[in-house]
Amino acid sequence: MPRQTEKTNTERVQKLYDSFAERDMEAIRNIMDPDVELHEPQGIAGGGTQHGFDEIVENVFSRIGTEWEDVSVVPERYVSDGDTVVVLLTWSGTNTKTGRSVEYPGAHVFDFESGMIVQWTSYADTALFNAARED
Repeated sequence: MPRQTEKTNTERVQKLYDSFAERDMEAIRNIMDPDVELHEPQGIAGGGTQHGFDEIVENVFSRIGTEWEDVSVVPERYVSDGDTVVVLLTWSGTNTKTGRSVEYPGAHVFDFESGMIVQWTSYADTALFNAARED
């Protein structure tokens, strides 16, 4: 039975990335628990802990949408363990203020309860991210 749960959660995360690429916020909302927590590295847009989908949109997604263009998050590998899915990825984008582009490897860790994402932890190269933001 655990293998079915792992596959289902991995499929949900794959759908999440597809929804990001399509900018389908309602589909993204439907994958996340209303009380979802996002933990972003300090020092990047929306760094710190965000509580709930609306706060994530306001403090992370909106800032990234304003401060960055041509943002791409490309999942390269999914690793599942029960109710946790780890995604190894490549993040890239161009800062709208400086015009500098950045690309770096990162990871997202998603924890599920009852088929919904309840916690999302992001790991990123903050030095590369910030180098593209600085004048």
